[in-house]
Amino acid sequence: MKKILWNIVCRLLLVKNFYFLGREFWHNWNQIRSYEFHFNLPVLGMASLVYAIAFGVLSFGWYLILRYLNHGFSFGDALLFFCMTQPAKYIPGKIWLPVARIKCCKSRGVPGSITLLSTGIEGVMEIFAGAYVSVIALLQTDFFGRSSVIGTILISVIGLGVLIPPVFYFFINLYLSIVKLPHIEKHQRVSFWKLLLLQIIFITGVLGLGISQFLFLQSFAPVALSQAPFLISVGIFSYIASVLAFFAPGGLGVREGIWYVALKSVGTASVALIYAFSSRLWTIVVEALLLFISLPLFLLKQRRARATNAPHRPS
Repeated sequence: MKKILWNIVCRLLLVKNFYFLGREFWHNWNQIRSYEFHFNLPVLGMASLVYAIAFGVLSFGWYLILRYLNHGFSFGDALLFFCMTQPAKYIPGKIWLPVARIKCCKSRGVPGSITLLSTGIEGVMEIFAGAYVSVIALLQTDFFGRSSVIGTILISVIGLGVLIPPVFYFFINLYLSIVKLPHIEKHQRVSFWKLLLLQIIFITGVLGLGISQFLFLQSFAPVALSQAPFLISVGIFSYIASVLAFFAPGGLGVREGIWYVALKSVGTASVALIYAFSSRLWTIVVEALLLFISLPLFLLKQRRARATNAPHRPS
């Protein structure tokens, strides 16, 4: 009964998000239809490249997590698995991305429980990194003025404090309990410096995601560069919100709603709605391209591995 009620609540929240966006789309249809929509292709290409690079950075963070759990494999394989499994997040139910990774990692001898655990740790690191970067970026806007320096220092100190192993593993095991994943045992824990390295990597990755989304906006609806810190912050926050939104596959509707509300405050409703929908389509296309590039490479590696390990017949 508890599971049924949870599924009902999740579906109601998802319907509410799409109803809100659909209503706004209907009310602003005339402005949307009359908008002269065209891309600045070099800027669009740069946005796509930064998005792909950000995925590469995040995959390196996942690779290190597996290494820290003593079940690592090559970074090349980790990058391929990361890109191949991203589209699975759009299947209803947050479990499908970890399931896809389990299937991939099994070919490299990694137990399913370790793959699940590594995915849970990855999610926590993304949430922490996204929270730090989005808040610090927001502090750089004109609204905060001179207090931005104090705020940035304070957030940085808090970020370092959270990485103290007893504190970090308290929060991460709390998160793993919520998502019903196995806890990190004491023998699986790592030092503050390794956690700091992971945090730097994930901060770099989520910052890249935020910058790529800002560049995508600039490719068809340029805004003042003074708005960059605010919009990069929104991009990072929307990504983290999509990770936390258990009721929405791939954060569908959640990220779009956040972007619509944020962009409406600095521009027009029509541009905000166009961006909310087109940016989702853009990310799906980039992730699909990464899948179509990585899957053949993975199959080629598998074929070569089988050929190398095949017993040689006597002549």
